[in-house]
Amino acid sequence: MTDGLTFSRRAFIGSVTAAGIGALAPVAAATQRAAGSTASRGLIDFHHHFDPPATVTGRQGAGNQRWTAAGTVEEMEKAAVGVGMANLTASGTAPAREAGRKWARSLNDWAARTAGDHRGRFGLFATLPMLDIDGALQEVEYAYETLKADGIGIGTSYEGLWLGDAKFRPLWSELHRRNAIVYVHPNDDQCCTTRTMTYESGNGLGSAWLEWPVNTARAIMSLMVNGVTREYSGMRFIFSHGGGVAPLLIHRIAQFDGWTGMGPDKLQTYFPRGIEAEFRTLYFEGAQAFSPVNLEALMKLVPASHILFGTDYNRFPLTHSAKLLAGLKLPDDVRRGIERDNAIKLFPRLA
Repeated sequence: MTDGLTFSRRAFIGSVTAAGIGALAPVAAATQRAAGSTASRGLIDFHHHFDPPATVTGRQGAGNQRWTAAGTVEEMEKAAVGVGMANLTASGTAPAREAGRKWARSLNDWAARTAGDHRGRFGLFATLPMLDIDGALQEVEYAYETLKADGIGIGTSYEGLWLGDAKFRPLWSELHRRNAIVYVHPNDDQCCTTRTMTYESGNGLGSAWLEWPVNTARAIMSLMVNGVTREYSGMRFIFSHGGGVAPLLIHRIAQFDGWTGMGPDKLQTYFPRGIEAEFRTLYFEGAQAFSPVNLEALMKLVPASHILFGTDYNRFPLTHSAKLLAGLKLPDDVRRGIERDNAIKLFPRLA
């Protein structure tokens, strides 16, 4: 473990304890040895789900009852994953108002304690009660000032509100001020579902098959068309799954300048810098996108320095993405960037 990482985690643990959410458990000797080995040189996973228990989420039956942080660290060692940047996006949608604030606080406190128990192995993208903007702003302050979170983790939409909606502008303004890194994971939206599409067996397709890749593109377009990525450029967005279907749509829309219904004037209005230039400002993790087709499409639009490693653990084994990435023909510097170096540029403490 590097000095910078050690200092960061000590400050993290101290601040959490000072906040009165309980002293963090001591780190086991095996975890300390692991943190000094794989953590300082292993893959950095930007799509890493934490599974809090129902007592934390308030949802009966929530979470993977077989999930433990200690077991995860053991798997990380075997898979040469050094750090998991934990997110809580699979923990449901926040209830309204006060209940939502308590929900987010409970999740973030639990995640902070869990990360602190295994220092050096986890980062944290804190969750927010997004439909309660005042509550979300309070939780941003708590996440950064008290928990020392690495960034914020959100979904692609909330009850029909996509991320470019004017309701969220006060939040983007604050995150812009903090130069925040915002991780975006797809979720279901009331607009649409593929669950009515069935095989002969009658089993419906889950949202991850089609809707989530499309919803990622919807969220990206919402942010760009409504000027969020330009006006609040202090934020850096990381999108899941290589951007879903967004790379294909971006290239398609860029060629609309010959169409009378969406000509150069409208493109200039929506994307003053050009839609491809706008897209290049975003970051992407590659869980389920480490294939020649998907990654090549993404790399034609964004710099290689904006592509990060991701596993979608524990929905997929930690080794799944690593094997797919290892099978791709990439220049050594590009591979090292995706595996680790690009992450360190975003989070120098991981060096």
